[in-house]
Amino acid sequence: MSEAADLRYPYPVEEPDVLRQQARTLGNLGQLLLDTHAEVDDGELKLTKSWRSDTATEAVADVKNLSSLMQGDSSALADAAAAVVSYVGHVEDARADIDGIRRRYDEAVDQLLHDNQHPPDWAKNRFLREEWRMSTQATFSSTATALDGERTTVLDTLTERSKGPLATLATVLTRFVGANPPTSMSLGEVAFERASHGLDLTGGRYEFQLRQAGLLSGASPDGYYAEWLANAERQGVDPGVLVQIARDNNLTPASFSVLDGLEKITDPQGKSFFVLPSDIGGDRAREVVLMTFILNAGTDYGEGTDHDFPIEPYSAAYVKYIKARQEANNWSYDDDVDFVHGNGGRLVATPNGILMGAGGNWLQGLYSQQGGTTYGDIFMLNIDDGDPIAAMRTAIQSGTSVYDDGNGGYRTGSLDLDRLLHHEERHSHQWADEGYGGFLASYGWEQLTGGNETEEEAGLGDGGYR
Repeated sequence: MSEAADLRYPYPVEEPDVLRQQARTLGNLGQLLLDTHAEVDDGELKLTKSWRSDTATEAVADVKNLSSLMQGDSSALADAAAAVVSYVGHVEDARADIDGIRRRYDEAVDQLLHDNQHPPDWAKNRFLREEWRMSTQATFSSTATALDGERTTVLDTLTERSKGPLATLATVLTRFVGANPPTSMSLGEVAFERASHGLDLTGGRYEFQLRQAGLLSGASPDGYYAEWLANAERQGVDPGVLVQIARDNNLTPASFSVLDGLEKITDPQGKSFFVLPSDIGGDRAREVVLMTFILNAGTDYGEGTDHDFPIEPYSAAYVKYIKARQEANNWSYDDDVDFVHGNGGRLVATPNGILMGAGGNWLQGLYSQQGGTTYGDIFMLNIDDGDPIAAMRTAIQSGTSVYDDGNGGYRTGSLDLDRLLHHEERHSHQWADEGYGGFLASYGWEQLTGGNETEEEAGLGDGGYR
């Protein structure tokens, strides 16, 4: 369309895509409130603990409030969402009609210009040509006036058809966002803040933003997806980070199913480690490691302890880096997972995006020296005797390193496990950066020359060397 047509026949103010977003906002808020209400039954909680609201799980008054109010609020918000959808249809019809008006206006303009530049043969002198121009201008003006009237009719029709939906919407929005919502916040954000005020529904911010981005639908998720949201809240992660991770990795509740059925071991900070089955393949092991990293929403490295390096925030870029490192160290999944399990060792996926292992026969023991050794994405503790899973469970649940006690067992150390795993993760990066052959060559040269650059780059304090 021409600029002249845009100016003469502007669309209604509303953009359908913006309106659809508002409808999604209202529907998503209603779903959150409905799911919260579902956790309440006659003043008694169905669930002993909800990540959505500690207050709702602990205070009887809030439980009763939720029980009496949330169901109605959800229904009202669903009505408002439906009203917006209905209104969107009317707006789109009006915009389509105006599109036709604008096209015909441009056609009339083109015809006017053509006629003025190509007068008929009978208009041989200046006066006859002027008469012709006046006639063509009159024809154009008549057409434009008719089109103006059509646009007025379109807008009047839109107003009349929209009275019902807009009345429903106005009633609900006044209830939830007030007459003068803050202009710095979207409609959905205002509604969410107002509706959850006093109920401490803080966890819902994550679910709300994921729904708004079109990355989550249906009933509120449970299982490890809900645990992911809870971990993000515990770690203080910005909701936008989860949205970006979900978008970049096509993350859905089903993505976490790779962790289903695996033994989970929890450390003192609440982070989750997963025991790999001894018959697991390299591809699934890689998926378990990645999803374990995503699930934990942070490593707790440097939290309350000394640390050699700045704390790396949990982010979409960090997830991308983990995937790239896994690809560079693919041999440690394709070959070494089987090697460890085939020689009697066991492995667990860690929140750092690497594997930790223990146990094995004499051959496996050759590859694990001092406190432990990292190969690609696998860090093997130097514990060859006893139950390897029990040894790793002790390390995880105590939050400290473990060592062979020389008597067929193991003992806990004083080194923080988060620091140790960060140190070994940096070794994994070295393997990925230098490549299999390159790392072996550089490390072998260090041993011959008495250098210690590899350990220094991984952090001497984090690795327990000082």
